[in-house]
Amino acid sequence: MKGNELMNIPGPGIASDSNQVNDPSSSTISIKRFTSADEVLFDTLTDIWASTGVGNPARGDDLATIQTTLLHGGLIILAYLDDQAIGATWLTHDWRRLYIHHMAVLEEFRDQGVGRLLLNEALAYASKIGIQPKLEVHHANPRARHLYESAGFTYIEGYWVMVKRG
Repeated sequence: MKGNELMNIPGPGIASDSNQVNDPSSSTISIKRFTSADEVLFDTLTDIWASTGVGNPARGDDLATIQTTLLHGGLIILAYLDDQAIGATWLTHDWRRLYIHHMAVLEEFRDQGVGRLLLNEALAYASKIGIQPKLEVHHANPRARHLYESAGFTYIEGYWVMVKRG
């Protein structure tokens, strides 16, 4: 994996179950930004997407597509606990809006701030390049809706998301 920045996030540790938190000195969440992708990074992404239900072959999110978006200012952001990738998002833009795609956190690491770290990184990138962030969230995903609303995203009344595939 090439083209990455690493940011270690010290903090309260990661809960191993709903009642316990690991010792903060033994676990570190790190955020890595990738501006290029290879098969290893792509496999990491697609493993996270598949295990969290955000992967869909009909979307056409193949390695070549991701590489092309990265060449044009896109970004992959991964969250790691020690050496394990536990969350990911893919950012693209059209020079007006930054699109936050496929933000996903492995089930056992949800509700522990990992999604917020990924979102904050995405919003920092949007701010850095001076464009408005935009995302889509499934109506049946209240955790994600709550996270996005708490970061200032609002529902656009009267609009439907439509796509023509194939």
